Amino acid sequence: MQTKTEFLIWDKIVNSAKKRFDYDLYANKFKNQDPDIFDKLVLHIIVGFASGECHETISTNLHNELQHVGVEIRDQIIDTIVQDKHIVFSGEIYAAYLTFSMLEDGHSEIEILGYVTDLLESPKVY
Repeated sequence: MQTKTEFLIWDKIVNSAKKRFDYDLYANKFKNQDPDIFDKLVLHIIVGFASGECHETISTNLHNELQHVGVEIRDQIIDTIVQDKHIVFSGEIYAAYLTFSMLEDGHSEIEILGYVTDLLESPKVY
């Protein structure tokens, strides 16, 4: 079960990603579904790339998951959604990777939330 802080970490990552593309255009395709379904898809894309999955695997998995919950959508739409997200979501993908790594290393969720917030809200180039 997810703690409130862990939820905030993933929520921060998804909300940051939603600002990086035309979220409303794609979310409109899911307007008759649970309002959270598209947020879950965005998270799935980010986590997939952070876990090292390729574009095709992420697209196939998303399509299968949507079919499993009764959402019929063409493969091409899913593929278009995923198409450039490894670039568009690069900061969020890194934040997800960092989150997995830090959780695995035993860091506190509050500490991770701080790092993710800093990374996504005030990125620095050195």
